[in-house]
Amino acid sequence: MHCRLWVEFLICGIACGVLVSLATGLVENQPEASVIEFRHYGYPLVWLVTKTLQPADFILINLIMNTVFLIFVSLFGLVFLERIVFPKLGVSIKYKTLLLPLALLIPLGLFMDFIHEFGHAIWGTAVGGTLASMKIAYFEIFPRPAITSQFVLGYVDVHGLSTDSQYGLFLLGGSLTTNIVSWVLALTQLKLNLGQKKSVALKTLGLFGLLDLPLYVLLPQIGLQHWLFLGGHVPEPLIGARKIGIPDIVFYVIVAFATLDLIFLYFKPLRQKVREKIVRALL
Repeated sequence: MHCRLWVEFLICGIACGVLVSLATGLVENQPEASVIEFRHYGYPLVWLVTKTLQPADFILINLIMNTVFLIFVSLFGLVFLERIVFPKLGVSIKYKTLLLPLALLIPLGLFMDFIHEFGHAIWGTAVGGTLASMKIAYFEIFPRPAITSQFVLGYVDVHGLSTDSQYGLFLLGGSLTTNIVSWVLALTQLKLNLGQKKSVALKTLGLFGLLDLPLYVLLPQIGLQHWLFLGGHVPEPLIGARKIGIPDIVFYVIVAFATLDLIFLYFKPLRQKVREKIVRALL
């Protein structure tokens, strides 16, 4: 790479490492022995400790060590993408264009998290339930707006769901809503001529919606959480589908096709490459 590209590459890697390090402040990392009222966050080293009704503690040295480690991991990952993945896909990346989606990663991720939980609330109340509480990160949304001391990626409580079909739609509603939003954003970008910054923001938000459903179905079944280290421990959408009578194999096929279709919509170079291969195969 030219000198200018190396500078952009380094800046992107550093920015990615710093943002990921800060984002780990949302990842709970409880030690084997701990005070019950304390919650430990940060990865791989704990750098944030929250205490019930007490100010939080920040461990600066651990945050610095995490940041240095994750910068090296980010740079290694970018080298892998640049040398191996992108050439095979025929993709060329301008690293300075990655800075905007990196900066938007956490706020847009939390916004899509809000859409997910709002989807639970909408579907739960639509089938006859009553919304009791809703919380996103450190913010209580309902019954009254407030800032809390404990982090929860997302939580919704709906009372009065007495049948399996009602509860199933409530469980499925979160990821179903984010998937619908992802489709709307993808089609909006195809139909409208948006500016670069708006397009990047919509695509970043849409990718969270694209990943929400398949990751929530698959990762909890192999011992991970919804977002690797964050979120639910059970395949919530799959359980919801089962409760409304959708066979597992049918649901897996629906999720697979919906995800592949969205991937083709969001990644134009991949879409063109597949189209070219299909045309060659037919000729």
